[in-house]
Amino acid sequence: MKHLILLFCLLPFSGKAQSTLSLAECVDLLAKNNLIYQQSSLQAEAAQAQLRQTKSQILPQISFGTSQTLNAGRSIDQSTNTYIDEVFGNSSLGLNFQVPVFQGFKVQNQIRQGVLLKESADENRTAILNAQTVLLMQNYVNVLATKALYESWTEQVLSSETQTDRISKQVNAGTVGVNLLYEIKAQLANDKFSQVTALTDYRTARLALFQRMNVTPDDKIEFEALAPRDSTLTAASAIDIYEDAQKSFPEIRSAELYRQSFSYQVKSIKALNYPSLGLQGGFGAVYATSNKNLDYFNQLNATRNGSLQLNLNIPIMGRWLTKPRVELAKVQERQAQNTLDVTNQVLRQAIELAVLNLQSMADRQASAEGQVESLTAAFAVIESKMNAGIANSYEYSLAKANLAKAQANAIQAKYDYLMQQRLLQYYRQGNWTGVF
Repeated sequence: MKHLILLFCLLPFSGKAQSTLSLAECVDLLAKNNLIYQQSSLQAEAAQAQLRQTKSQILPQISFGTSQTLNAGRSIDQSTNTYIDEVFGNSSLGLNFQVPVFQGFKVQNQIRQGVLLKESADENRTAILNAQTVLLMQNYVNVLATKALYESWTEQVLSSETQTDRISKQVNAGTVGVNLLYEIKAQLANDKFSQVTALTDYRTARLALFQRMNVTPDDKIEFEALAPRDSTLTAASAIDIYEDAQKSFPEIRSAELYRQSFSYQVKSIKALNYPSLGLQGGFGAVYATSNKNLDYFNQLNATRNGSLQLNLNIPIMGRWLTKPRVELAKVQERQAQNTLDVTNQVLRQAIELAVLNLQSMADRQASAEGQVESLTAAFAVIESKMNAGIANSYEYSLAKANLAKAQANAIQAKYDYLMQQRLLQYYRQGNWTGVF
């Protein structure tokens, strides 16, 4: 069954030799297949089922029963109320009902608690999906970054191969020494090693993304590039973002609803100290084979009887039993309040860090791009000198290594900034609308 589901999830992409998945499509696959999110969905369903079970306690209990008895020896004939000594059979029919009239509002408070727990579970399900989406977005951006790094190193390898071919021709022509060729080949070997490392990182990042979506890895699938976003957020706006997030983020609402549920739990426990009132009744009839004068239906008609009973229960020492339970519920409420405080703290710190990182990463990207521009020009000069035979291999290798490092930094800075832009947009909105 699981393989069929995965097949249907990837069915739209199977008609092409090579398919492209966008970030939004990856999120859709995540919601369908991610087991952590599915676990939270099951917990929400369990909370809903628990609420229905609690509500059922206010319904009347109605039952119908019948019994068949074989009697031997001395018995009382129910039709004449006299002793008889014979083997006979009798059957009885009965309809009973029981209705709780008043229980100190115990069930009503349990229902209110169940509603809050159900809503908390629903919010928690959304919070889990959001958390998994953030991790998915990190995996997605990492795939794009490692792919760009691999392509950069591939260009470096091609450049070194071109330079090696040029030096090889110069060696054959006798214009340069063979030692220069060996040094250039060493540079080519280093570039190929870095290329293989980058390819491994790219494949690992792809595998992590597919595993996050719980989808079978497919080498034919590519991932759509992300466009940069304009951002005017500053560090001073972090407080405003946090104040809005407190009202909209599902993890905050889930923790708050869970905390509120304990107040109703306390009330439902205290209800056990109050008198309770219940109504019950029944209607029945009896048939006995010892009565030869009346047939089956006439006997049922003759023996029909009903009852109605009102029960009052007044607890005398109930507080001795409920007090420890109330104390435990109040401790759990304080624990829930602490969980809510921790959730608020984590969210606030995450937003503060995201705002700070956005500006830092913007500066880092601009600096890295400027570094690439300068080192590209410097490398072009060294390469031309190398081709003219007036530069040594050490200068060439150093300039090439510095340029490769700067390009790698620029690529990483670019994708870190893209990721941070989307993450902060999510914090600002409280949802994923327009983020993908």
